[in-house]
Amino acid sequence: MSMNFIKVPTIYNGKGSLKELRNMKQKRVLVVTDKTIRDLFGKKIERYLRKKEFAYFDEIEPDPRDETIIKGAKFAKEFKPDLITGLGGGSVMDSAKGIYFLYEREDKNLYDINPLNYFKLGKKSKLILVPTTSGTGAEHTSAIIVSNSETKQKIGLISYELVPSAVIIDPKLPLKMPKTLTASTGVDAIVHAVESIMNKLSNDFTDAVNLHAIKLLFEFLPQSYENGKKNLRAREKVHNAASLAGIGLANSAAGLAHSCGHSLGALFDIQHGIAVGIMLPYIIEFNSNISKERYKLILDALNVEINSSPTKALTELILKLFEELQIPTKIQDLGISKEIFNNKIKKLTDFTISDLATSLNPRTARKEDVERIFYHAFNGKSIDF
Repeated sequence: MSMNFIKVPTIYNGKGSLKELRNMKQKRVLVVTDKTIRDLFGKKIERYLRKKEFAYFDEIEPDPRDETIIKGAKFAKEFKPDLITGLGGGSVMDSAKGIYFLYEREDKNLYDINPLNYFKLGKKSKLILVPTTSGTGAEHTSAIIVSNSETKQKIGLISYELVPSAVIIDPKLPLKMPKTLTASTGVDAIVHAVESIMNKLSNDFTDAVNLHAIKLLFEFLPQSYENGKKNLRAREKVHNAASLAGIGLANSAAGLAHSCGHSLGALFDIQHGIAVGIMLPYIIEFNSNISKERYKLILDALNVEINSSPTKALTELILKLFEELQIPTKIQDLGISKEIFNNKIKKLTDFTISDLATSLNPRTARKEDVERIFYHAFNGKSIDF
């Protein structure tokens, strides 16, 4: 499939690269973050920005609501920054993109964001994103995942103008991540890379970065999980891999594991990496007839000898890694009862069908397919249809 390879932002990479903030030419900096990240890195940020005027908007919550982003944009309008910096995980970086959009275009609504319009952003400010977790890849993507305050649905909004001017990939930032967050964000990066390789929009460029990301993640994520506070090399490799997978995702797309995961997260308050991770093996099986040649690329990159079908080999490999990382592999392992699950299956299915990522999955998923996938994932049953 022919497509354009979208630009990659300037990347400042390496130990201590956060200090590049002080070299930015802008004079008024709005730091979008959450209270935990501000407590962890506030003193360092303030040291690097001491010659500039700066302010914090630190009210970002997990799975940010549209009303939080609107509140942040109002704060930006009052402060009038010429640089907006998102410092945090995926929720923070997505929020920073939304705040940047609404600050640049006060005449627009958040839900006006779409990939077809040219909004001429960047006249007031520049956007820089700094991930403090290793997984979301949001620093590279043109998308915002926002929770609609009324419907509770997670909605993806896309504009290529939301790709930041620069990103800072500093492996010292995720050093203090707890094991559970290391695992869930790392799994998110794996899902990004695998789905991007499966996707209809995959290409030679995205394959290159995604395959290398997968190699790094399978080698270094277990090390980072076990001893991440002391193993800076493992942290650096996983942090870089997550960013590479973000580049790959930004220039292809996600698929059904993400749309199912968005729905699970929205309706059951499940952390994003866990939600998409649970769904990935089932979607690999669902896509098997179309994507098994793509699975061989992944297995070859990992030097795995294929003694069975590529689908079986890949799912077994992923499930083995998930076991090491203590990632659940079926929905009922999350403590969700069958009764509650049955009560929400219609909404789960409807949310998934309406998600943009579903339309980009290599195999077309009908409503009845999605419902069956969820039931199989709930019970831990292999996809056989």
